[in-house]
Amino acid sequence: MTCIYRKVVDVRRTWLEIGASDFYEQTQSDPKGTAEETENRHDKTKDEKNFKLPPFESHRGSYIEITSPAVLEALRCVVDYAPGYDLGARKVRIDWPYSLLVHHEDALAKYQERFATSDCIGGACPGTYAYRHISIVRNFVKAAVGAAVRDERERHARGMATFDMLWLLFPPGIDVLYDGDNIGEYQPHVIRSHDCVVVNETVRAISFELWNMAYNVLSIGPSVKSDSIQPFAGEVKINSLAIYPFEYCTQSKKWGEKEDAKQYFEERGKIYFQLRRPGCWNFRGYTTSFPQNPIEGLVIADDDRYNEQLDSQPAIKDDPETDYGQVFDRHCCDNCRETISSQRKPYRFSGYSNINFVSSLGMTDHQYFLCDDSSPAYVLKQRQWCHLDVAGFRPVKYDKSMIDTLVMKEPRIKQLIQGLTRKYLLGLQAEAEREAEFGRKVTNSKTPALTKQWSPDFVKGKGEGLIFLLHGKPGVGKTYTAECIAANAERPLLTVTCADIGTDPLKIEENLLVFFKYAKAWNAILLIDEADIFMEHRRVQDIERNSLVASFLRAMEYYQGILFLTTNRVGMFDEAFISRINLTIYYPPFSDKARAEVWESFFQKLEREREGEIRVHNNTRAYIEECKELKALQWNGREIRNAFQIAVSLAETDEERDNRGCIVIKQKHIEATVEMSRSFKKYLNDLYRKDEDAVAALRGNRNDPRPNAGDEDEEEYH
Repeated sequence: MTCIYRKVVDVRRTWLEIGASDFYEQTQSDPKGTAEETENRHDKTKDEKNFKLPPFESHRGSYIEITSPAVLEALRCVVDYAPGYDLGARKVRIDWPYSLLVHHEDALAKYQERFATSDCIGGACPGTYAYRHISIVRNFVKAAVGAAVRDERERHARGMATFDMLWLLFPPGIDVLYDGDNIGEYQPHVIRSHDCVVVNETVRAISFELWNMAYNVLSIGPSVKSDSIQPFAGEVKINSLAIYPFEYCTQSKKWGEKEDAKQYFEERGKIYFQLRRPGCWNFRGYTTSFPQNPIEGLVIADDDRYNEQLDSQPAIKDDPETDYGQVFDRHCCDNCRETISSQRKPYRFSGYSNINFVSSLGMTDHQYFLCDDSSPAYVLKQRQWCHLDVAGFRPVKYDKSMIDTLVMKEPRIKQLIQGLTRKYLLGLQAEAEREAEFGRKVTNSKTPALTKQWSPDFVKGKGEGLIFLLHGKPGVGKTYTAECIAANAERPLLTVTCADIGTDPLKIEENLLVFFKYAKAWNAILLIDEADIFMEHRRVQDIERNSLVASFLRAMEYYQGILFLTTNRVGMFDEAFISRINLTIYYPPFSDKARAEVWESFFQKLEREREGEIRVHNNTRAYIEECKELKALQWNGREIRNAFQIAVSLAETDEERDNRGCIVIKQKHIEATVEMSRSFKKYLNDLYRKDEDAVAALRGNRNDPRPNAGDEDEEEYH
């Protein structure tokens, strides 16, 4: 008897051995009874022998070892996800409170009923004793933890939970919401496992392993992480925990009603999958790293470039797949094999590991649901890599009409830049298509011939870029020209400054090549703003300056793409740069007519974007066109923008509205900024005894036309 019993269930702790032995004796007497009848017989025997299980808490530290082939076969059938358990082994240890058995109680009962009448061929088949062996295990677990489980499930129905029974809430494989940073931002995960953290025989915490879907270089798969829940007294709301089952989620500002939460995470996951391929996106949201900073504008998603600048490659702790679909007891008969096969569940998360996002067309809804909330991207405005909230990404929409707001006296110059840019980009596209066809080794006589970008230089790879130099005083539209051309060409604009490149001659070329590489990979137009420091005259006695200029020249000469250089000190340029620039455009100071156009473009932008909220009074427009004091200030575009921004703020503060309820920007709001600017310019003129244009000419930086002569000047180009 004892030998057979230890085959069924090996129980440690003396009092448990006695109890389990009673279970076995009762089930052995009538193997065809139901599980409920077996339980009743056990209760009767227990009363007769005055056998009583100790209190629930005293079970801690106990465990059972399942050695019965029939019970092991049952577990392999009903358990589709159980990390930490080797169900293919000859015996399986299950620690108190026997969560593996509790979580699959209903499935075990259903499986057991299939063997109520045995069709086994041969006495050695586990199916002959499957029914009574499963009964022994089920009744033992029910007696040990059944009452506590029943009480806790009643609490769950009320949305409450206790710390001692927290394990019941989290069967492995369940979808949960997890607030890893304790900031109220819950993300979908799957529970992998949980355990008690015991110190001096006291439970100090419940530790969890959980995972979501994240990328790792070339694939997407489960990313495992660990966390814990500290002890708490009494009952707490389930959805107040840092980890709680998804079924208990409530409405949120992010996803709206509870019913919309699943769709929200699935749609976000689809964006996460798309972000694994390089591309430009609009972003409006926050960084996911602390502190969370607001970001708005164009960003570039490119995992390859991001990984290159890391000291080490990002790694995810994978969750290996385990499928017991082909594991059978060697004594199992054909009839039982058929019964078992019909009930065996496939591994729940089959196909979740190593999803190749390059070749894969997509994932399942549940895989999208589990995708991470954070993705790296290069923020073009800030010129740095950030981890951004995936929910903030939107498909990019370029404003091709921006170029219509670019104020240039000669439309032919604007058309010239557009034409050169368009032709160059078409050449690059044709070259890329030619290389792609060559890579695929496709031969098709109907495919039109693609013309390679022609270069007059005899050295291959040299002088193949299209380089513009835009020079003139500050605020006349140099940088804005590059922004408009990029938007019109539907390409991102990668802006670089001296701070990004540095001034160390040994590092300049290396840093420049990084940005050149970015621009080529992202099909971006490159802008080096205020490039004066890299292009100043070389001097015999200044070796460091000469090295700096030489490094910049060398890198620029081998750049393959569109490059804009802007400066307001063209007089300081080294002559070696002149021959390396394809087109030089001079931006003279604005005429009064040009300034009026700039003002009007800001007026229209405001009224278009805030229609029905704010408008510009007609008297204000007349003031802009006629006020001599305003014209005398000779404002550039940036000064006009700043003045108008202040005027809008003043109008919103005064909150004077028309009969339609719109805030009105009046003449007095512009006059306030005029007075402040006039006082400051007078101070500077008195300080230098010259105006800013005269100072720039005296220093040899540039030679702008004198004020009041601007109406006759035109842009010049070479």
